[in-house]
Amino acid sequence: MFSDPVLQQAAGGVIASVIGATATRLGVTLRSLGSRGLKEDEEVVKWFNTYTVAESAPRISTLPTGVPESELCRILESSAFHSVIHELLAARLTDAPEADVQDIRKVFELTLGYANPAVDISDFSDALFDYYDAEISSIVGRIQGASPEFLPRLRSEAFAARMVSSLKALERRVRSYDTADPQRDRAFLLRYKNHLLEEFGKIEPPDFERRRRVPISDLYVTPEINQLDMPNASPIDVWELGRRIDRTVLLGDPGGGKTTASNVLMHWHANSNGQLTPFLVTLREFASQDPPERSVLKHIEHTLEIIYQCPPPEGLISRLLLSGSALVIFDGLDELIDTARRSEVTTIVERFCTEYPMVKVLVTSRLVGYDQARLDDQCFTRYRVGGFDTARVSEYVRKWFAQESGISNPEAEALAEAFMSESVTVSDLRSNPLMLALMCILYRGEGSIPRNRPEVYEQCAGLLFRKWDARRRIHTELRARPHVEPALRHLAYWLFSRQDTESAVTHGGLISETAKFLHGRGFESIDEAKEAAEEFVDFCKGRAWVFSDAGTTARGEALYTFTHRTFLEYFTAAYLSSVSDTPEKLAKLLVPHVAKEEWEVVAELAVQMKDRSVDQGAARVYRSLLSDRRYTAFDSRSNLLCFLAACLESVDPPPAVVRELTRNCLSHLLRGSLNDQLFYAPLLVLVRCSGAYREIVASEITAKIDELAESSDESMRLAGLRLAVWCDPQNSTYSRGPLGSIGEEIGRYWRDFTEANCVRFESEIVAAAEADSGFLHLALMRRLIDLEQVLSHPHNFEKLTIGGHPIAIFGTIWSPYLPTQAIKLVTQPEDVAEDTLKDMAVVGKYVAQHSSPPWMRSDSGHWAGFVRPVVDPPTLQPLQSDAFLGASVLLMIIVELSGDVGFRSGTPEDLGFLSDLHPYLVTRVARQTEVVLPPLPIPQELQGLMERWALGEVDFLRSNA
Repeated sequence: MFSDPVLQQAAGGVIASVIGATATRLGVTLRSLGSRGLKEDEEVVKWFNTYTVAESAPRISTLPTGVPESELCRILESSAFHSVIHELLAARLTDAPEADVQDIRKVFELTLGYANPAVDISDFSDALFDYYDAEISSIVGRIQGASPEFLPRLRSEAFAARMVSSLKALERRVRSYDTADPQRDRAFLLRYKNHLLEEFGKIEPPDFERRRRVPISDLYVTPEINQLDMPNASPIDVWELGRRIDRTVLLGDPGGGKTTASNVLMHWHANSNGQLTPFLVTLREFASQDPPERSVLKHIEHTLEIIYQCPPPEGLISRLLLSGSALVIFDGLDELIDTARRSEVTTIVERFCTEYPMVKVLVTSRLVGYDQARLDDQCFTRYRVGGFDTARVSEYVRKWFAQESGISNPEAEALAEAFMSESVTVSDLRSNPLMLALMCILYRGEGSIPRNRPEVYEQCAGLLFRKWDARRRIHTELRARPHVEPALRHLAYWLFSRQDTESAVTHGGLISETAKFLHGRGFESIDEAKEAAEEFVDFCKGRAWVFSDAGTTARGEALYTFTHRTFLEYFTAAYLSSVSDTPEKLAKLLVPHVAKEEWEVVAELAVQMKDRSVDQGAARVYRSLLSDRRYTAFDSRSNLLCFLAACLESVDPPPAVVRELTRNCLSHLLRGSLNDQLFYAPLLVLVRCSGAYREIVASEITAKIDELAESSDESMRLAGLRLAVWCDPQNSTYSRGPLGSIGEEIGRYWRDFTEANCVRFESEIVAAAEADSGFLHLALMRRLIDLEQVLSHPHNFEKLTIGGHPIAIFGTIWSPYLPTQAIKLVTQPEDVAEDTLKDMAVVGKYVAQHSSPPWMRSDSGHWAGFVRPVVDPPTLQPLQSDAFLGASVLLMIIVELSGDVGFRSGTPEDLGFLSDLHPYLVTRVARQTEVVLPPLPIPQELQGLMERWALGEVDFLRSNA
């Protein structure tokens, strides 16, 4: 056994870490299966979530000579070592051939000996490998013994794909050590990470006066990040995201901070003591040729050699990827404009992950359009970057003004305070990090606060041009001065829309395209136009926030691109608006792209511009798109309607047009399932973006509800009732890029709307509750029916306890009614309503009258952890015995379904009213058999039942075997 307790703990902790990571990966796969996931799948995940490390430790008589225990501890904690244990676990779980296990043993020894090649570690390696193999074999045996169906389910294609890939990569991993030179590799990694610290240690905020780089800590504010497939999970920051990255997608709105987060994470990993080496793959550069000129591996190696002037040792990058010691960030999937091209690159990323199953991967993309080429949900977890709340806005503004030269600290504080006060009416606009930065520039230079996105861009462009004029360089140096802005618009559209996937262009290409534009616009000869174009391009290419360097071609010719994609989109939109003589022509230009969920930002900006330049411009675009009959497929129509609904946040069409849009959204909703995103998305977006039009939208929805209520078709009547009582945008987890957060006023309006309908249709809700679990849930919540009477009917206890209650609109599923009520006694004990306690008492009486479990099936339902540490536990009055019994049984059912939901590492007080139940839950999850349990405040005749449940002798859920 290891003499050093730290080393002993590290050795045992490896398995716990690997098991935890496996549970997370299995959970991602399970959630992606949705309703296709079986109970056996949930049991697999629960098994891994509740696994505890055995108390045994490796019995090692002597450590290898010349290797200090601290060095061994570092190796055991490394990503490379953990990946070997992942492979061993994969081999035993999938019943791989023994030859694979021997390959893993070889990789194990190579990994241990890599840092100390002169030391003979073979005996030590064999002993340590035998320990891990025995532990993992024991785990597999326990799974097999607990339930024979676990392993067959675990070995299914859905769950085992990554494990199988890791075993297939074993031979390549062994060969990767053939060229290994630890000393040379360490020297390269040190040099490379120093480059990263220099490149990514500072961020470059937008600024029209000068290019400046500010240390991350002096300006960066981490946004709130949410996991999209777990809406009830707590938000995290960018640092926690960095710790969680495995197969991860980070989505966000334009200017929301995705690329900045990528750069910050590059610096964080380079600067941390962790074992991951980060690599950044900018996808517009990787996919600049079709097909890409190099593989992902070769692209990384090429970037290291050409950009960083730091060629890697032979085989090192492949070894880092295969051993799980690398993080690869694929930034800007959305910057591949063409959907088909984006899909090809998505496939390349997925194949890269298959070839290197241990590598950590982060992909960033805009939310809008991601679904057109999304990565495999069975492997990738999706997160979304949220906007800044008031506190984050304030922190950023204070930091921004504090960086300004020429003003004192008190002046900076005063400016920040004034900005916060004057921008409060456009809180939605300033919640976007890029918009906030640009607004700070405008406030500094103009003292103005723009009211919408186009105003921000326009004022920035105006400020930029005025600063150019102020320097008198346009007058004195540019013969093309009258054409500066039109030329920028033309070049932006050319770069944005050309077939070449690379948004950068050569110096010569810029001159050539500019000359074509200028020829005939003040320059009669092509030679004059070319000379003017050369002046123009040379002037622009060094200007902050116009063109910036984007590398070189293979022949060494400089490449340039718009410094920020958002300005590329703004000038592209300005071009489209200017070349479209009428709003109808603009609509015709936009519709093929909007129907494919492309050009969302460009299209919205172009509509706004046309609305300001032409009377009734937005109305005419709306009518043209609504009447278009070329794109009538469900997905195309859904995208068109979503786009028009989202545009209500930035344009003001007449009420009649909004009524027409609402009627179109309602018709589209009723063409399919109310719970299918393809059909409900337009109405949901419309409701969220209704703003000043909310009463108009509500009146049209009410008219449709009344129409459906008179239908002779029962399914249509139920559809109308669902629309009436659940048309609340906050009921849905569906999100779309332009939406942002729902304003408090809008949220309150639609809550009031549905509340009024619930009162109006009380009798219909009660009638529908007899056959529909969603309406049953609603009727119980509103106390329209009696719980005791409901439980008197067969199977209703089961119906209200396991399985979700679909509300059949906006993709929302409510958690089961009774456990949801019981959880309130744990999570909010000081605010529990009297009605909730009454419900628990009714359940307790039901259990006392039906004291012979199991009470229900166990083929559905899973709960994420909800028990949180309590710092200052409140003083609570004891529950009546019936209420305690009812709530306890419901919590025990949750534990049967999901295992530890957060109580095991906490204290009894964390369970609120149910603190006395804590030892029972811990005993059950830990599978303890010899323990004395304290009595519970329940009827004496049921005490034995609760103890037998804790000891695993009885289940409240029946097996499906």
